[in-house]
Amino acid sequence: MTRCVIIGAGPGGMNAALYLKRAGIDTIIIEKEVPGGEMLKTNAIENYLGFENISGGDLALKMSNQIKDLGIKIIRDKVIKVTFSDKFKVECLNSNYDCDYVIVATGRVPRKLGIKGEAELIGKGVSYCAVCDGAFYRGKDVCVIGGGDSALTEALYLSDLCSKVYVIVRRELSASEDLKIKVKKRDNIIILKNVSVSELEYENSLSKVILSDGQSLAVDGMFVAIGGTPNFDFLDGFDIKTINGYIVTNDKMESNIKGLYAVGDVRYKDYYQIITAVCDGAVAALSIKEDL
Repeated sequence: MTRCVIIGAGPGGMNAALYLKRAGIDTIIIEKEVPGGEMLKTNAIENYLGFENISGGDLALKMSNQIKDLGIKIIRDKVIKVTFSDKFKVECLNSNYDCDYVIVATGRVPRKLGIKGEAELIGKGVSYCAVCDGAFYRGKDVCVIGGGDSALTEALYLSDLCSKVYVIVRRELSASEDLKIKVKKRDNIIILKNVSVSELEYENSLSKVILSDGQSLAVDGMFVAIGGTPNFDFLDGFDIKTINGYIVTNDKMESNIKGLYAVGDVRYKDYYQIITAVCDGAVAALSIKEDL
């Protein structure tokens, strides 16, 4: 039994834990992988106040160390199901936990293109994380799918490793001006607008991508960066209000289910940034404190 269970150790979940601990509210974090979430896939963060430039891995480590130093448990397990009777029951692969409050901070899983061969080629030319897999394509030609901040960040990272980086975007670039300027300065980044990938050519690994305008690009790697899908299948037993698959909350971060909160990328909002996830976590924790 604990007062609050936080599902997910990204920036939102960890900051919620910090605020709850400081308020004297017993809490644990359950994380199926390692603390950090999407930050771990980011090579350089330049818009988080207090750090002019820090890697996502280093920022995640600083956050998780601070959490552990406070005595907050980060339990490595996978949540299977959450139910409610008089209390919430969080069922995991290895243990179960009863609590009064649940904070969902599970973020998003990468969105797929949904074209033939994509699933088969994961690890054989298709990736959703440049920081994770970029080194395998050193000196080779690759492409990045997407035109937002994530896509251009991936392209910049890959441009230091790869011979040529194509950025394929269905319409116009939607990334920040700062990223557009940086990309424009890289001679080996080529932007292809108003096109999409219609087909993949491969045998044992990716060899070409065919575009909607008929172009054929010989590439060894394709990095997909077109956003993500919120991840909360373990809440299937609840009639949770959503918009476009994201959990709808009030300004206290509480969903339409009393005692069930959502923070970070799993929540429906206008801006998805590390700093907004951190803010969500603080608000959820303070709201729980106020509710007690």
